[in-house]
Amino acid sequence: MLLGFNTNFRYRGVLFHVQTEDSGLENPHVITHLFHGGNIMASEKHDYSELLGTIEGVEREDAVRKLMESQHKLMLKGLSRGQRDSAIEQRMGAEVFRVEGASEAVDPSPVVTEEAPPTPVEPKCLETDTSDPERAEPASRLSRVFGDRVVSEKPLDEVVLDYLVENARKRKRSTK
Repeated sequence: MLLGFNTNFRYRGVLFHVQTEDSGLENPHVITHLFHGGNIMASEKHDYSELLGTIEGVEREDAVRKLMESQHKLMLKGLSRGQRDSAIEQRMGAEVFRVEGASEAVDPSPVVTEEAPPTPVEPKCLETDTSDPERAEPASRLSRVFGDRVVSEKPLDEVVLDYLVENARKRKRSTK
């Protein structure tokens, strides 16, 4: 059984959460969501049903893990490069980055605050091709962020609740 990936990521002063999971043998796809405050800002879904039965066991787990990591990183990179800005502004308003980031120094660099694995799911298979030089990324700050995650045994709902409680405390302190 594979665990998914969860990463909290601060972008332009706003905290987002990226979650990637495999849906199991009955529904062979990997899905990645970009959340803010419990609301989905963007999603990526990759169906790999055509590959079922071609790889088994550890090889299948490795292939799915690579797909999940790749899709998770792509969502983080897309966010950090501004590729999700229009969707975020459409859902949260044009002032989202100025208003929420105004009280603190705007730091466009990613910050991983906590990561918690979701419930394990049954592994699937997928080969990922890293031989394409255009898709290959040099070691960057983003790849280090992804690899330097903090692992927690907390389920996603507890991570989200902790985030909401902390934000409420910050707002309460700032109004005093």
